[in-house]
Amino acid sequence: MVDSLKIREYMAGDEEALVNVWNRFFRKDPLTLKVFERKVLLDPNFDQSGLKIAELNGEIVGFLIGIVRRYPLFYHGLDEENGWITAIAVKTELVGTDVADHLMAEAFKFFKEKKRKYVWFSPYTPNYFFPGVDPERYGELLALLVKHGFEKTYEALSMDAQLYPDYSLPDWVVEIEKKLREEDVEIQPLETRYVYSLLKFLRENFHADWYRHALELLQSGCDKDQILIAIKHSAVVGYCQYFHDEEYDWHRPGTHFGPFGVREDMRGKGVGSVLMAKCLQNMRSRGLHNAFLLWTDRETAKFYSRFGFKVTRSFYIMRKILGG
Repeated sequence: MVDSLKIREYMAGDEEALVNVWNRFFRKDPLTLKVFERKVLLDPNFDQSGLKIAELNGEIVGFLIGIVRRYPLFYHGLDEENGWITAIAVKTELVGTDVADHLMAEAFKFFKEKKRKYVWFSPYTPNYFFPGVDPERYGELLALLVKHGFEKTYEALSMDAQLYPDYSLPDWVVEIEKKLREEDVEIQPLETRYVYSLLKFLRENFHADWYRHALELLQSGCDKDQILIAIKHSAVVGYCQYFHDEEYDWHRPGTHFGPFGVREDMRGKGVGSVLMAKCLQNMRSRGLHNAFLLWTDRETAKFYSRFGFKVTRSFYIMRKILGG
């Protein structure tokens, strides 16, 4: 046991020290203060009692971000059984000590007080950092989670595609698009007249976080050609989008591809292939050299691989069932 260790709640002024600990622990995934501010402090569900700080002799040496949903995610609701740990980190010289164990113990008290049944690492929407734990890069974190009763529920894959210098619209996609036009399906950038139809399509077919993401992207004033839609008889039947990433200018054009989806009854017709190919073409035309997606499964990865995407990371989504 580390002598003089204190576990307390977050206090104003902890931020820079916390980010420093993050960047030493998550060596492959550095964080800026702005990203911490946007994704933690400004999250509508942020509760300072869920952000646990490990302090040793007056120095911050670790932290854990725990969160429960206080406000519904649109039509998804409150996830009343679930809590999430979106990150846990300790100073590298204290890895292997019981600092992380004490952080976990305090987090579990927090979740029990909130009457949660399940604790997840770490697929919290809207502001997760990772889909789960990367077993290759952070084996010590995986071992910690397993030690505290977490089990792997499924695997998420990250994929990247090189667009520069050779990406172009495949001929077979051009042919599919011609056939779709004959069936009154048009693939085009979003226009104002289709904004309501897009949001209706998302509400009726996909998770509320996809709806939220498109809504916030549009509210932020993105270029509408960052969103491609498939239209049939004035109804949106498919869409894809891309954006920058994590800081306050996240909404501008960038290399982060997705979300991406097609209405169930329109699948298998090539709509998704045309959306994907034309979106990548749009990204390349802006001078972007690559595209990436953070989260997919192995079956869907086969589809992405047809467009040059390759698996670059895997994440284990972990869950613990809390006792009484």
